[in-house]
Amino acid sequence: MTNQNLRTAAQLAPIVERVHGGHHPELTRVREITHELQQSYSAARRPELFAELREVTDNYAIPPGVCGAFEATYQALEQFDRELAA
Repeated sequence: MTNQNLRTAAQLAPIVERVHGGHHPELTRVREITHELQQSYSAARRPELFAELREVTDNYAIPPGVCGAFEATYQALEQFDRELAA
């Protein structure tokens, strides 16, 4: 199961990591988790992966001074997380 939110996050995560990774090293793990969520074999691990995402992103808190792509990545991941939990 993938949806538009996950596809958006997966497209943006590498860009956001490249631009902001120097100040936000957690973005490497965000990119890795996002990629893994796209893989069909990871469906059973989704609860664990989203728990880790919530931890490394401080519950998808958007730091001040970041670009719109950073915000869009976290918002897309948070929305997908909520949809799966519903």
